[in-house]
Amino acid sequence: MENNISILIVEDEDIWIESLHLILKDFGFTVVKTVSTSDDAITAFGSYEYDLVLMDIHLEGKKSGIELGKIVNKLYNKPFIFITGGNDHEIKEAFEARPSAYLPKPINHSSLFIAIQNAIHNFTNNKPASRTADEREFNSFFVKHGKTYKKIDWKDIAYLAAGKNYISAYNTIDKTEYYIRSSLQGILQHLIPEHLQKQFIQVNRSEAVQISFITEIEKDEVRTAFRNFALSDAFSKVLKSRLHIIS
Repeated sequence: MENNISILIVEDEDIWIESLHLILKDFGFTVVKTVSTSDDAITAFGSYEYDLVLMDIHLEGKKSGIELGKIVNKLYNKPFIFITGGNDHEIKEAFEARPSAYLPKPINHSSLFIAIQNAIHNFTNNKPASRTADEREFNSFFVKHGKTYKKIDWKDIAYLAAGKNYISAYNTIDKTEYYIRSSLQGILQHLIPEHLQKQFIQVNRSEAVQISFITEIEKDEVRTAFRNFALSDAFSKVLKSRLHIIS
């Protein structure tokens, strides 16, 4: 199974700390540590194992996050995301620290997930974030393999199936199941880009199929070239409507 992406949080407002923890938990990311001061952040950078830093530009009433970002970049070579108030001037000022992404407040599921994907994408391609907060939707997602990140396109995912504490996503390109620690509804509503969400249809309580991979529907079964799925009555009507089946 893939390793969880681990995150260090540098934030001094309790309301945002709680929000970040809840959303990151929903997505299956691991929070290794939360610190609220510059001194504690500097200690944490060298004391914990983490993949990415979420860091507010403003700490203790100052823009000390910018200096901390420079430390992360120069000494630890880790991707980091600046949490901002959405001020364009502030973002331009922070650009010198070479953040991998920006996360404007208020924070929600979609904006946080996009920022993390954006940061990994930029870091693996050795480029900083653009000077404007990039909230584009990603047609792909990253999973962690050892110390590397593997990019997977949503269009290549044939189905999503719920396990005990994770969702398996079957990638048709390498014929491999990748595991995402989230709920099925969390993935369908927040992780899949909005313009692709209608391509995935839930067929029973624990499974969803990408419509383009459906080859046959017979009574209570949905078939694909990779495996077949039970079709529950509760989801049959929606599926037939989505496929324009008249019966």
